[in-house]
Amino acid sequence: MDRLARIIFPHYWEVLSIACAVGEWTLWCWAFGAPASPIVHVTILALLFCANRLAAEGYSLEDAHAPVQHRLGGVKLAAGFTCAGGVAGLVVATIGWWLVVQAGGIAAQAGTAVHTPFEWLGPEFRVAGWLGVVAAVGLVVDGYLLSYRRLEVTRLDVTLPGLPTELDGFRVVQLSDLHVGPIGDRNALRDALDRAVAETPDLIVVTGDIVDAPTTDLDAWLPELRRLRAPHGVVAILGNHDLTVGLDRVDEALRAATDWTVLRDQVHRVTDGLVVVGLEFRPTPHESDAIPALAATVPDDAAVLLLAHHPKAFAAARAAGIRLTLAGHTHGGQIALPFLPRANTARMLMTPYDRGTFVEDGALLHVNRGIGTSGQRMRIGVPREITVVTLRAPAAA
Repeated sequence: MDRLARIIFPHYWEVLSIACAVGEWTLWCWAFGAPASPIVHVTILALLFCANRLAAEGYSLEDAHAPVQHRLGGVKLAAGFTCAGGVAGLVVATIGWWLVVQAGGIAAQAGTAVHTPFEWLGPEFRVAGWLGVVAAVGLVVDGYLLSYRRLEVTRLDVTLPGLPTELDGFRVVQLSDLHVGPIGDRNALRDALDRAVAETPDLIVVTGDIVDAPTTDLDAWLPELRRLRAPHGVVAILGNHDLTVGLDRVDEALRAATDWTVLRDQVHRVTDGLVVVGLEFRPTPHESDAIPALAATVPDDAAVLLLAHHPKAFAAARAAGIRLTLAGHTHGGQIALPFLPRANTARMLMTPYDRGTFVEDGALLHVNRGIGTSGQRMRIGVPREITVVTLRAPAAA
């Protein structure tokens, strides 16, 4: 899966443009019939791919700087992705119908000429097929209009070895994957930041992917992050999108626009008895290279909280004796099958630590679903997340 992920993610816009083109043309053929000539299919798919790729270029620009290109590009990609979702629903309906036909021993009726795809399943399938298309399209439309703004608060009580009794009840709020930039929603960002502050945390941590793209207007977006405040401040690390933008560029911009503490392979003493270790982002398979050296610098008299953008750092953290790791990166897949949250793209392409809390060998990892989106401003079955971690001292527990 790592090899497939290394192909898909660096070429995300090309992959998305192909998916949109296939979705648009397949739905057209389903609704109106398919031409017999393979040349026509190839030509139209190529034209649709070019149109979607051009739309992606426009959508990647800030709305304030290029409003026409940004909005037209966003509408075109949304339409294409909605068609792709409809085709996915059609495929699911096809599989379900085929199973019903097989189970019932019903012979599918073939017409004298094939005018539309799937006619081999019989004329009655048209109703089932359209139901699958409509259901899937409804989910995608909801993802674009409403679901990307849904926000949940996850609450964890974690007994942390080494935490002094006087810090029992210390509250840490985790945010991740803000993705400020061209596809961001400023109101949704403000809502999440304000709700994080309303949790009255002692410390706020941000686990990477603060900036989405090189075209992000940092001067316009980063001042929004001043809304975050806590008695022990805001501690952040950087992620893979920050790497694409430029780690030094994002670091300098954050320090200029906010009072955040940005950790890049550094240990930060929050208070007597508690330190935060911030891991610099490195591409696979080097996510955890710096952990052994960092763990060796941690004071013996302090409890340790590790911030790692990629959840794959968890194994090295456990081996180094770190008992609490907070990560992000996955967005929980951003798209998951309804009622099957583990059926998501992150789990299939990135890591089994796709979302939620994992406990192994006495160590705990929490993977936050993020408050922003990547690629498209939409989510299906994966609401945004704020994590509230209440630390418990072993003696008090």
